[in-house]
Amino acid sequence: MIRVATRSDIPSIVEIENLSFDAPWSSSVFRSYAYYPGFIVLKSEGVILGYAVLVVIKRAAHLASIATHPKYRRMGVATALLEGCIILAKENSYPLIRLEVREKNNDAQKFYLSNGFEMKGVIPNYYPDDNAIIMELDLEC
Repeated sequence: MIRVATRSDIPSIVEIENLSFDAPWSSSVFRSYAYYPGFIVLKSEGVILGYAVLVVIKRAAHLASIATHPKYRRMGVATALLEGCIILAKENSYPLIRLEVREKNNDAQKFYLSNGFEMKGVIPNYYPDDNAIIMELDLEC
């Protein structure tokens, strides 16, 4: 079940975040997004399997973060969360979803490409140790 994240979800989300990223967001960042319509979780049998944060920047949806607990990867969790984000963006008439992904993260790039995203450019030194690839999904096609 995909639903909006609540404060009680934060400990599980922070655990997923810490297991997924070298420079994880703090729990205070996630607390600030609690109950925000674009902060969603996928929960099954009482366990949060993954989360996504979709925010609006200049009338475009920005996928700020998405992660799946390592035990549940390659089971469709990220795809379901991304589909949830696409639905949210379309419901709000956003023309596209934009994101940045590490240049070194080939698996994430392949995931987004397989879901219709296109590479749009590079931001040098976006991350302390890597460039970012800008990717977009056009929702007006």
